[in-house]
Amino acid sequence: MKKTIAFLLAGMLTASAFANIMLPKIFGDNMVLQRSKPIAIWGWAAPGEKVTVQFNKQTKNTIADAAGKWMVSLAAENAGGPFKLTVKGSNEIDIKNILVGEVWVCSGQSNMEMPIEGWGKINNYQQEIAAANYPMIRHFKVPNTTSTSLKDDLAGGDWKVCSPATAGDFSATAYFFARELYNKLKVPIGLVNTSWGGTQSEAWTSEKAFGNNSEMKYVATAMKSNPLEKSMQERSQLILKSITKLQGDFDSAANTSDWKNNNFDDSKWPAMKVPGVWESQGLPNLDGTVWFRKTITISDADAGKAAVLELSLIDDNDEAYI
Repeated sequence: MKKTIAFLLAGMLTASAFANIMLPKIFGDNMVLQRSKPIAIWGWAAPGEKVTVQFNKQTKNTIADAAGKWMVSLAAENAGGPFKLTVKGSNEIDIKNILVGEVWVCSGQSNMEMPIEGWGKINNYQQEIAAANYPMIRHFKVPNTTSTSLKDDLAGGDWKVCSPATAGDFSATAYFFARELYNKLKVPIGLVNTSWGGTQSEAWTSEKAFGNNSEMKYVATAMKSNPLEKSMQERSQLILKSITKLQGDFDSAANTSDWKNNNFDDSKWPAMKVPGVWESQGLPNLDGTVWFRKTITISDADAGKAAVLELSLIDDNDEAYI
């Protein structure tokens, strides 16, 4: 994880889109701003419009540029709050209950994304949620969206104050980190949860950051000329071809109910070496569900006795029929 001082603004929007002053969706009630560092406030307005920003006895004025973009830098603030941020122009925006403290970006795959009341259910999760009364901890979940071009705003999201009513949806890893940090520092903690299970680091990397890596630059350039919807369709077709290559045909969903039956004929199913991952055994691009069947012979001496089925590590979930 990496500390953030100001949030990133990238790309351009047409000036005609801004009849009123607008702020990015990361700005909202209950947000946390980084302490002891200059505070960047930005947004959009009509080109040439005067914008006034007020925050905790600070006032800054600026003019929107020809593209309708504007930004001001406020002086650093000590930890505290709550404060109100007011942005004025042709209209007025008030953001309330703002705290100043420590802001952390919490990114990664499913280990970071898993919520407290989530997929695998963390130890004592019900007790943890019931005790999660930390109004100085705030959590913002960045919506999972894809794009082949830069975006200058999020698809949605809002800041949640930590309480038993909200904590269940917080990233478990981020929450326990924030709780530990708050107990030590006694300052507000803001969590920007931008995680997505199973994503590769390249998907989070800008074209510029690839530097002189010719292979990655080629991929980034190709994505620009290939619409996202078309790419997803091509990927789906590739997965279907891989499945039919392995099992001979593509069973309809109606047949899946028979796969768990003891007398189902699985003689045409391919074998997979386990433990292992299917990405290296014929399904390199599949992100979905795979059915496995295995016959286990039990001796007469063990028949009818209690037994434990151990399937080792499974990512992410499974259903077993015996």
